[in-house]
Amino acid sequence: MADQSSWTHERMSPGQRLSRARDLVDAVHACDPDDAEHIMAIILEEWRTGAPRASFLDATSDAEFWAGSASFDDLRAVFLAAGRKLATYRLGPRGRMRMVRRLLEDLDGDERRRILEELSGPTDWD
Repeated sequence: MADQSSWTHERMSPGQRLSRARDLVDAVHACDPDDAEHIMAIILEEWRTGAPRASFLDATSDAEFWAGSASFDDLRAVFLAAGRKLATYRLGPRGRMRMVRRLLEDLDGDERRRILEELSGPTDWD
């Protein structure tokens, strides 16, 4: 496989970019349509959002960057998976309150009241 370090558009001249784009189109047309569609879908999905990566420096910054480029479906899937995982932790009342506050903070007063009233009613888990 070719060295990808020179593949960024910042390092290529317009002529190089056009040549590579033409090569890409030729390669796509040389493939079986099913294979080309499958490969392009995978590559585009990886380029669009990437996967959340383990962070050893600043998890919040990394998460915000990833979330900024993620699709709604990706955000929803990660949110639901993270929520299920967090529900197994012993956060205690303060930790749970911080999570609830964060979820409600962007809502206006009427929306917040409606949701809190709905949550304080009878539940399936009681």
